[in-house]
Amino acid sequence: MKKIITLFSFLLVSLVSLAADVVYDFSSKIPSPWTSSQAPLGYEADNRGSQFTSDANITLKGVKNVTKVVVTCSSNIDNQNTLALSVAGKEWGKEMLKKETNVEKTFTGNATSGDIVIAITRASKSVYIKKIVVTGEVEGGNNNGGNNEETGNLDPNYKYSEPTSVTPNGATGSNAAYSFIKNNILVSCPMGGQHAGSETVTAYFGCNAGQTITFTAAKPIKGLVINGMVKKGFEGDCDKGELLQVDASEEDVEAEPVVAILDIDAPSVTITCNKQMRCYSVDFYFEENPEIEGEEEEYTFEWEPDVKSELNITFDEMEYTDYSEYIGTPYVDMYFASEKYDMEIEALVNSVAGTVLPVGTYEISDSGEDGTLLASPGGTETADYPAYIATDWVYDEEENAWFYNKAYYLIQGTLKVEADPAGVKMTLNATTAKGSTVKAVFVGKAQTSELSDPENPEDAIANVKDSNKSHDKVLSGNRIVIRKDGKTYGTIGVQLKK
Repeated sequence: MKKIITLFSFLLVSLVSLAADVVYDFSSKIPSPWTSSQAPLGYEADNRGSQFTSDANITLKGVKNVTKVVVTCSSNIDNQNTLALSVAGKEWGKEMLKKETNVEKTFTGNATSGDIVIAITRASKSVYIKKIVVTGEVEGGNNNGGNNEETGNLDPNYKYSEPTSVTPNGATGSNAAYSFIKNNILVSCPMGGQHAGSETVTAYFGCNAGQTITFTAAKPIKGLVINGMVKKGFEGDCDKGELLQVDASEEDVEAEPVVAILDIDAPSVTITCNKQMRCYSVDFYFEENPEIEGEEEEYTFEWEPDVKSELNITFDEMEYTDYSEYIGTPYVDMYFASEKYDMEIEALVNSVAGTVLPVGTYEISDSGEDGTLLASPGGTETADYPAYIATDWVYDEEENAWFYNKAYYLIQGTLKVEADPAGVKMTLNATTAKGSTVKAVFVGKAQTSELSDPENPEDAIANVKDSNKSHDKVLSGNRIVIRKDGKTYGTIGVQLKK
């Protein structure tokens, strides 16, 4: 009998020794399989973690042989907020929190199996939880944050369709962490909302302002498209790939799509949203990027006179702006003026001192290649796009502004740039869309049109979408300018027609 007892004791000690430290990271979400009775107000991912501004119970169910729990926490005030820990209903300790940042509170006891509950009692200001380390047997083992759900529950052999769509899962709730898997794609959000849908509300899942939403698949995602709604002022960012978004600067926008991400090339991608975003559906692409069809403006040459003319123009003034720094590619806008004619030309060239463009001859082309001038695509009801010449000016007293009634769209030709004692000499020889010819010259000193605030370039360019200025999309005026695959689509239209 003594031998049996000794052997049993040995086995018991061995089982207890199997307990390991399991680390749970609360810096950016409530990690699975932990739950919280009260959703955090927010997260400080690079500092104190999950922020609680009310009483809350944080629970981890079904832990075995727990001997120690270490909680890294913070408090914004001295001796008013408390942290208590219990295992299987038995309290292991209670701590009055001082005004400290990321201190470790250690709770120990005999090996116990059951639910771990951390009770936050908040009297004033905030309590933060950064990390919890459990010494015990936790189902799933040490997954460094309890994120086994994010990988272990996805089928690695799942065959994704092209595209694979994820729609709301039928849950309704707000201001809470949630996650679900649909079509073998995990959707997780540390603070967001869901709605099952009704007669007045379209079913959605989404994230709150200042929060993130993460999509994870069992294989690398190439791109995705989000059909849904974003609130006014929405600006998104992503940790992988290239994010495109609708312009929501003036109002809430509901569209298909509102956001797209290209070239993710990873199994998981996280989107950070400064304003609320709702997802009605998300389409995932694994083989190729999705084709994004933007709203196209209809251009026309109808504002150009049908009668062919020979225009001979001497321009008296010239002003230019170099947008290269903000667009991330050579781009100079030049504006010429005389008594009867104004002309706008855009060059895919870096500017230089003195002659604006380097001395040489430049071709008007629709190729979009660096070193060329942009040929005009025409105009719309409200704007014409370079290269064009405006004439037949009238003054509108009600508007207190000048408008023009005729435009000549330059589609072929050359601009010769020469140094001159007066500054620069530019000679244009061009053909317009309806066959008129233009010979124009400017001799003099060009004036620089500086951006009104170099730190806020949207005064001249409506919005540079990529903050690092290395990408090639710019929302300019009322249309998008995109440089892609060696071509430039779109230009800056500024003049209005009556």
